[in-house]
Amino acid sequence: MEPLLGPGDLELMRILELSARRRLAGQATGEQRSPAMGGGIEFADYREYVPGDDVRQVDWSVFLRFRKLLVKLCAEEKELTLMVLVDTSASMAYGSPTKLRTSQRIAAVLGGIALASGNRAGLLSWGGELTEVLAPVRGSREVPRFGDRVSRLEAGSQNRPLDCARAFATRYHRRCLAVLVTDLLHPDWDQALTGLAASDCEAHVVQVLAPEEWDPPFRGEVTLVDQETGTEAPVLVDFPLLERYRAEVDRWTSEVASRCRAAGLGYTLVRSDGPLPRIFLEEFRKAGLVC
Repeated sequence: MEPLLGPGDLELMRILELSARRRLAGQATGEQRSPAMGGGIEFADYREYVPGDDVRQVDWSVFLRFRKLLVKLCAEEKELTLMVLVDTSASMAYGSPTKLRTSQRIAAVLGGIALASGNRAGLLSWGGELTEVLAPVRGSREVPRFGDRVSRLEAGSQNRPLDCARAFATRYHRRCLAVLVTDLLHPDWDQALTGLAASDCEAHVVQVLAPEEWDPPFRGEVTLVDQETGTEAPVLVDFPLLERYRAEVDRWTSEVASRCRAAGLGYTLVRSDGPLPRIFLEEFRKAGLVC
């Protein structure tokens, strides 16, 4: 099997950072910038000293020059924990390249971005149950191990998204930045998104669809087989049916985007054959997932 990531993909880990819109509970001092003022190391501003302030924050050079007691304010830096949730249900094995393969590549780069910037990253399998494939680790030395764990994921598990969403909300409530990479091809997709939002983590949904799901390559009389349930459906695929199908895909993905916005979740729709640099540098940047 060809390597999961190429040289250009690895470069993304060096030039990009995760973008967290709000502070998350349970963070320790680290390298992720938060919007707060506090005990960080980068100077942000001054204010006048008031009794009770830490005298170590007084800028004595300013006092000697202007005879004013001013306290240095610093931009507080917080460590971020990224949890990448990869859908490993049977439908993810579909497409060329498969949706799982592209999801693995996205997950590997996201984890690498977090680890290369001194933050923490963990990996979860989202299928029949929520499985912690790799507990959160820290530091750039963990990038190869994170990528190795991602590459071992296999599609084919049962699909119980509601159970996974509930388990995630219970285990990781308000504790991380969560990125769910999935095709959302299950009847309970709406409730699963609601369950993910209930975790109160800052969360982003990356919906991956195969090119064959955008534009089916078959015509005439065919038998479609549901990869999740094995149910068969004979269909006559003609031009009018394809037109209705494409319109339905557009309607559905627009509805998913609207539901994500309503639930406070980030959302990005990608194709499994999309170049990784374009996904990160254009689509993820536009969505505010990376910067």
